[in-house]
Amino acid sequence: MAKDESATGSKRICRLRSSMGLSQIELARRSGISRQALGAIEAGLYQPGVTVAIRLAQELGETVERLFGESDVHECAAIKAQWISNSSATGDNPSGRVALARVGGKLVALPEPRPGYWLAPAMGTLQRSNGKLATVQSFRSPEEIDATLLIAGCDPSVSILVDWLTRNASQIGVVALPYSSRKSLAALANGAAHSAGVHLRDDEAGGYNLEPVRRTVGNRRVVILNFAGWEVGLGTAKGGPAKISELAEVARPNIRIVNREIGSEARQAFDEALAEAGISFEQLNGYEDEVSGHLEVAASVAAGRAATGVTIRVAAEAFGLGFIPLREERYDLVIPKDELESTPVRRMIDLLNSRRFAQEIAQLCAYDTSRMGEEIARINC
Repeated sequence: MAKDESATGSKRICRLRSSMGLSQIELARRSGISRQALGAIEAGLYQPGVTVAIRLAQELGETVERLFGESDVHECAAIKAQWISNSSATGDNPSGRVALARVGGKLVALPEPRPGYWLAPAMGTLQRSNGKLATVQSFRSPEEIDATLLIAGCDPSVSILVDWLTRNASQIGVVALPYSSRKSLAALANGAAHSAGVHLRDDEAGGYNLEPVRRTVGNRRVVILNFAGWEVGLGTAKGGPAKISELAEVARPNIRIVNREIGSEARQAFDEALAEAGISFEQLNGYEDEVSGHLEVAASVAAGRAATGVTIRVAAEAFGLGFIPLREERYDLVIPKDELESTPVRRMIDLLNSRRFAQEIAQLCAYDTSRMGEEIARINC
């Protein structure tokens, strides 16, 4: 897409929004996207996907073609495919995402499965351990082990990063460690990860990640690169007597919640929002019920085990949930300086500087990727 075409489309959206007296926040809410995503669209940083483009066009009283111009056709072409689904309804595919492939010469489309729990491939098996030394039967060659990236964090989009590296034949293997921000930093400090994903609020400075990283890494030299901005909020069940539309309703006696583990930033955000609303923990049904990730929270709500839980927008939308935003956060990657030139880390950094990758993450996850790959800070360097 040419840069001037993108700029023309972005100016058109901004002009129409202003003429209708709509703020970015209001138009984003009506269109079902984050304010950061709309800001990136208006800044010309990326073209939205088809679903978002249609929503924006409807809210602004325009056609997709007039709003985004012909360039959108090339970015997201409309194609015909044989639809394969167990149901004629969309209930089994709330996110609207599909898988595409050519089978038997025919182009087929089928609902992308909801995120789930999968048996991860292993690189070896533990034979015995003694203190800090282990004997492992390895299923990988030394070259494959050297080309493996260990990335710790709680971002569900790590699966997209893995897919990108695979599609682009990078010959890099990725092991995603599903840790909270603080646990990720601890793993990095202990030499157990190449990268730690963090979204830790600095209460004193009012920003994110710098002071928590300094406190954790000690004298170790690290570089902090931005990955994205996202929204933390409440994933909510749609319909039924347990439906909620605002934070204050979590204290209703018929509402059961699911929580993140102590030490996670999502739980911290939830606790701070409760305090601001004057809601005590004792009022909540299920406050002590904990799971260890954003997708796990959304899965619990989708399965009916809870009416709501604190998570991020992309996880809620992946399971077809409603979403009540609490705050916007910056998610950064912390990398030891000594690892910057290692092959797996170098490949990851190359990916962070890919505009196409940033566009895909923004479109699929509604993240703000306008600063992706930007160096935020160097500590002890």
